[in-house]
Amino acid sequence: MRLHPILLIKTLILLILFIAIFDKIYLQTWHSKIKIVLIERKFPTVLTSNDEFNQISYTLEPFTAKLPHFSDDEARNWFLNSTYYKLYSKQCPNNACETNGFLFNGLQEHRQVHIAFIKNGLYLNDKCGYRYSEDAMRRTFKSSNQPSVIYDKAIIYTVAHGWSFQHFLDGIGPKLSHSKIYLDKYPDAKVVIERGPWIDRSVEQIWALMGVNESNRLIHYKHGTKLGAHLLINPCRTPATHPILWHDARRLYWSLANLPRSDPLLSRNKLIYVRRTRINAKISGRHILNEKLLINIVREYALKHSLEFIQYDHLKENRIEKEIELFYQARIIIGVHGGALSNINYAQSQTTIIEIMPYRAERNTAPVVCIFSKPDEVKPCVGYIYYVQAQLLNHTYWILPTEVDDEKNLHVNLTRVKRLFDSLV
Repeated sequence: MRLHPILLIKTLILLILFIAIFDKIYLQTWHSKIKIVLIERKFPTVLTSNDEFNQISYTLEPFTAKLPHFSDDEARNWFLNSTYYKLYSKQCPNNACETNGFLFNGLQEHRQVHIAFIKNGLYLNDKCGYRYSEDAMRRTFKSSNQPSVIYDKAIIYTVAHGWSFQHFLDGIGPKLSHSKIYLDKYPDAKVVIERGPWIDRSVEQIWALMGVNESNRLIHYKHGTKLGAHLLINPCRTPATHPILWHDARRLYWSLANLPRSDPLLSRNKLIYVRRTRINAKISGRHILNEKLLINIVREYALKHSLEFIQYDHLKENRIEKEIELFYQARIIIGVHGGALSNINYAQSQTTIIEIMPYRAERNTAPVVCIFSKPDEVKPCVGYIYYVQAQLLNHTYWILPTEVDDEKNLHVNLTRVKRLFDSLV
């Protein structure tokens, strides 16, 4: 039987129209699903999908970080000769760092966000960070004998030292900012973190406030365990540093303490001095030997400007909600480099952060906590982490570099402290 040419053409036209209409309906349905999943996201989104692997991805805009504020040439010269400046000054637009700041435009390290959903996924101690490999992300188990343990659902947050306060905030926090929705969507999913010698009280409380209790949901991953899940959710391949991720994480912390998104700067009335003592610090050194005289200067400034002066010791605060609320109310925070300064994550934008930055005389181009194998080595270092965090959170950051003694303790130059406070607007 032969088809009439006109009938054949009509049939083809109808088929093409059907395909076009179906494709449009499919795409609208596909996009609507993405919008439901990515609450409050306005970024162009890509969905990678097959029977065993689904991944939601989007790309953030480049961002810049301003230089610190300096109250004297000593502080300025120290930073302009620091390893941080040497490492990133080539990234300043038009080579004008003091005017334009440092530009961060790396796709993988700073801008590309991914969250993967793997059917029968298998986790094998992979490093939870932006370098997470595609093969590791897609790894599955084929039989129940392959994993050491199998959960129905699990979410991976195995950031190095994520059991500690500061590394929960700087490592897990950015990943939580875009994956917290799945903690709520799957309330029976296990939450997997790295096993440590302990878990900080504040970390345990933050997890509990998000419905992740130590007793029945939090899993402390032991190195070498072959962990499987019928649905493995993996947000690890996320940048550690981007303003949007850090602002979203901060809003998450505020919500845990039932705080509004922001208050005007002048309504914040706390000047907080973050103490580091031989009792509250887990690592020796970086103690201010003339602390009483420093406290007197800070207290006097607070009194003069009608601010409430707070000496903060993290061992004396038992509830994380109170801790978040305290730093949310801060107008100025000052302290020596140390883990307790991580509380600036709860402070609102435009809060003034003053970091007393300790350094060695023999290695005066880097913070004392930086470890280098060679005297002239230049590489990324955690010693600048609070400067970076302050920039990501739109704080006003001041740096006061101060030389340490042989025991890594320091005498703060009180004249320089007074000059810095006089410089505050």
